[in-house]
Amino acid sequence: MWNEYISASSIDEVVRILAELGERARIVAGATDLMLELERGLRPRVETLVDISRIPDLDRITLDEGDVLHLGPLVTHNHCAASELLRERAYPLARAAWEVGAPQIRNRGTVAGNLITASPANDTITPLMALGAWVVLRSWSEGRGEWRERKVPLDEFYTGVRKTIMQADEMLVDIAFPAMKENQHGAFMKLALRRAQAISVVNVAFVLTLDPSASSGQAVLRVKSAAITLGAVAPTIIHAP
Repeated sequence: MWNEYISASSIDEVVRILAELGERARIVAGATDLMLELERGLRPRVETLVDISRIPDLDRITLDEGDVLHLGPLVTHNHCAASELLRERAYPLARAAWEVGAPQIRNRGTVAGNLITASPANDTITPLMALGAWVVLRSWSEGRGEWRERKVPLDEFYTGVRKTIMQADEMLVDIAFPAMKENQHGAFMKLALRRAQAISVVNVAFVLTLDPSASSGQAVLRVKSAAITLGAVAPTIIHAP
């Protein structure tokens, strides 16, 4: 059971702590899943909780000059659902975030935490994978005296049910994906045992890239490419063939 609680003031402080303690430390953001895991004894090696909620600017949703959207590690599901930018340029994610749990969970739980929990039934993984997202993982190299980062496509992040390639000394510092263009359309849908506050029995997200052309004088919309992802049907989120 944990016996130390650290309120971190910077990302550098967090990755230094993780480098020192490894699996004995765990980052706290929304903690909607983590606290249940601790109470159930699923993480017996965790002795230190590292709270990142007071680190500035980690709850931002931004669009960079390359038309890439970025979500900080403290962006909650409600941030996504309420974001006009995401509703316009990443609708499948905004819709999925609105489908997550109850208002209390959406206000508290983070998208980063949802990705790291790695349940194939988690609603935000499916749209992010359809959008071609990647995550940036940061760690501290004691020998070199500096932090290092690696960029991992979401397709390669998961290895099984609740399993990822993320190491104990790494912090997820960014979720990024190309913003949808004018000729792209997408959506997210889920099937559950009730209409709200339910875990997905199956969910699906898609992003269609259209290729407008003319036929017999009338506009015809042809699908140039389609990214379709399915959740809760396999050990990890999968792409439809």
